[in-house]
Amino acid sequence: MDFCEMYEQYYHRVYYTALKVTKNPCSAEDILQETFIKAYDKLDEVREEGKVGAWLSTIAHRKAIDLLRKEKKAVLLPIEEMPMPRPVYENAVSDVEHICECRHLEEDIKKRISTLSPKLRAVFQLSYDKQLQEKEIAQTLQITQAAVKSRLHRARLAMKGKLGEEMDHYSTA
Repeated sequence: MDFCEMYEQYYHRVYYTALKVTKNPCSAEDILQETFIKAYDKLDEVREEGKVGAWLSTIAHRKAIDLLRKEKKAVLLPIEEMPMPRPVYENAVSDVEHICECRHLEEDIKKRISTLSPKLRAVFQLSYDKQLQEKEIAQTLQITQAAVKSRLHRARLAMKGKLGEEMDHYSTA
């Protein structure tokens, strides 16, 4: 089968397969392109021309799911890895305001950390302040890595909830 013929024949099917999964026309177009690139690379492996449409739809469906997983991972960063926003200001007054806002946010974070239970606080601070890995934290606190992982997860959830409330307060003020 000629690649151009295949593209013209299955373009809409592949696009709508991707669109059905992603619900985003731009993402569906990206997946369409990736699907046909992969198909071009594997075109010589196609044995039954009657199954090409199903094969392309399967590729598109899997690529769409992979994209959604990648997007989901990108959104869910641990709180200690969250970059501080650094807007571009036009004058020095705005820079001073920005510095004050950052300091205020840092103080709020420290207050929120102090409200964590001692077990969660110890693990969170070793991870956040000291930048230790889970294995190192486990050795330092003489607990299992599973306990470290669990406590870090609970601490992050607590911090996320408390900081979320704080951010809502600022956005309504």
